[in-house]
Amino acid sequence: MLISRPVYLMSLVTLIGLQAVNIYLWPNPLFGLVLLMLCIGFFGLIIGSRILIKYQRIEQILWGSLIAWAIIGIFLTVCYYFWELSPIAMWLSWLPLAILGFIFVPVPMYIDQFTGKNTLATKIMLSVLFVGLGVIFYFAFLSLWQSGTLEAIRSPWILVPKIFFTLCFVLCLGAMAWLINTRSQKGSWLILGAITFLFLSVALFVYKIGYGFDPFIHQATERYLAEHGTITPKPFYYIGQYSWITFCHFFSHLGINLLDKILLPAMAAAFLPAAIFTGLSQGFSIRNRFAKLGALLFLAIPFGSMIVTTPQGLANLFALIIIFLSLSYLKNQTPPLYFLMILGAICLAIHPLSGIPIAIYLLILLILKIKNRVAKITLVSITAVLGAFSLPLIFIINSLISGTSVSVTTAILQSPGVLINKLKLPELYVNSHFSSIIDFVYIYGRNLIWLIPIVALITLIFRAQKITKLFWIPAMMFLVLIVNYFFLQNTVEFSFLISYEQGAYADRVLSLGQFFLYPFFILGILWWVEKTWHAAWSWRIMLTLFLSGIIISSLYLSYPRHDALEISKGINVAASDIAAVQWVERDAPDDDFIVLANQTVSAAALHEYGFKKYFDDKFYYPIPTGGELYDYYLKMSYESPSSLTMKEAMDLVGVKYGYFILNDYWWNAEKVIEDAKLQTDTWHEIDEGKIYIFKYTK
Repeated sequence: MLISRPVYLMSLVTLIGLQAVNIYLWPNPLFGLVLLMLCIGFFGLIIGSRILIKYQRIEQILWGSLIAWAIIGIFLTVCYYFWELSPIAMWLSWLPLAILGFIFVPVPMYIDQFTGKNTLATKIMLSVLFVGLGVIFYFAFLSLWQSGTLEAIRSPWILVPKIFFTLCFVLCLGAMAWLINTRSQKGSWLILGAITFLFLSVALFVYKIGYGFDPFIHQATERYLAEHGTITPKPFYYIGQYSWITFCHFFSHLGINLLDKILLPAMAAAFLPAAIFTGLSQGFSIRNRFAKLGALLFLAIPFGSMIVTTPQGLANLFALIIIFLSLSYLKNQTPPLYFLMILGAICLAIHPLSGIPIAIYLLILLILKIKNRVAKITLVSITAVLGAFSLPLIFIINSLISGTSVSVTTAILQSPGVLINKLKLPELYVNSHFSSIIDFVYIYGRNLIWLIPIVALITLIFRAQKITKLFWIPAMMFLVLIVNYFFLQNTVEFSFLISYEQGAYADRVLSLGQFFLYPFFILGILWWVEKTWHAAWSWRIMLTLFLSGIIISSLYLSYPRHDALEISKGINVAASDIAAVQWVERDAPDDDFIVLANQTVSAAALHEYGFKKYFDDKFYYPIPTGGELYDYYLKMSYESPSSLTMKEAMDLVGVKYGYFILNDYWWNAEKVIEDAKLQTDTWHEIDEGKIYIFKYTK
């Protein structure tokens, strides 16, 4: 036996004791992080060895650790809803794992049944290749690190050197050679995890302060929860992510912002390649070396929703993990369904927009256990039909409960002409701009909306369904989510959102629907690769170059861009934004003021001061997704920065002072700045004109 019950109890007491020492006597972030990972791995080994008996030891530890994380997240979510995320709750979160561990021990010794070995010549070649890949990784990460900026930019690719793409291209070529030829599972996971982390961490390295608006809201919430245990009004979404961050902060002493930024890329690197490999090898019966290649080819699909840590991105990651692991369940009944349901529960706790469709999918898998064929088909059909309208209905019900402004329009259903027009499919993109590389990238990326379902359908008909008819279930979920997308897009109006955010929820549902086609799309590519791999060497080389090319294209398309075909409107939080909000805080008399600014400045305020000031339900900086203060900011910046508009905004919340902040990259900044100078005698310049601050007084 590897771990007996006495050894388990002794190890448990030692690990918990060391954690207490690190928290109360000798706080050290590095030691705390290592100790936390050891604790999760310890429980992961015990849980995985019992529920995944036929898996290799590394897979048992990996998936057992994920279940351990999920159980902690679920437990703390329940604590939050009914109590608070206090230090006592943090310590108690180990209790379910401790009980499970006590039940599951003793853990038997693992006997490796894998007997395949590489020849000596192959081992030497792969060792040299592995070292070479490590060197390329180093320089790729170094180029990202050196590209980090505190300035406002529209795209990370403005600063990241072109050599980075060359390094990544060579990295993909080398990784393919390694994955196809090696028999080493550990080496393969290391390479796949490192590439996944590299591709998902461009924003982490380049945007030193952060990118987007949502991450700053979530980080501010996590900091508040870590300090107070709860927050009022109590949000009922995203707690799965919040609980993990506060848990890791409590036991490791690492900063909340750092933990938040690395959570998604780290978890994706650790678990996503393994999930894809498991789904392809055990679900589709793909040979191991091609299944590992499939885990790399996943990166050929743009992954923009996962470039920064947000609840939506994290829930999408868990949705993908569940979908790929479910392929193995549909064919082999492993991992067990309760394993997938635990992951589904934490997915729901992280973000309901991903969690609800996953819950519907898992409910259908549960119904499939019914032995009566008629009852099974009837219940699956009813669940699919109800699921097809579930998200619009849930949004409407939620609006009635919470008071959020959501309305329903039936105009599209009353006019056949409008309905037919809305059903028009996107056109194929074949434009040429006389730049071969850019044309290749955009022709590939913009036609994926056609390419993915076509390849998936062909693969499903001619390959996947021959393995098991149950593979139609994920395809059916795609159709369920397409119906949800259509009605969310055309019948539900989110009045509380600004105009350009109206289609955001529907677009997320469309992306989630495509997730259910990803396995069949990747299988289709691998099907082609397997057939081509037995051809001449020249064909293999061309194939490898092409596959590396589409992976790098996906990397480029996953981040904001500023090129001949597309100019991103999103700009990161810069040091000048931080300086602006700090100046306002120093200048403002008490808290009797509001600020009208764009989303990057509002994000900077959240970064520096959290939820410092509210006037009833109105934050003292504008919220860009909606709200009256943001409407006033748009009037000031688009129409005229008049004192009358600012006075209306000040009267709205009852303050005496108002600040109007304008960045120099605003489209008509020069004109607005000159007009604003005429409206007020008090203004201040930040960083030699990068930002102007205008002060208004009643």
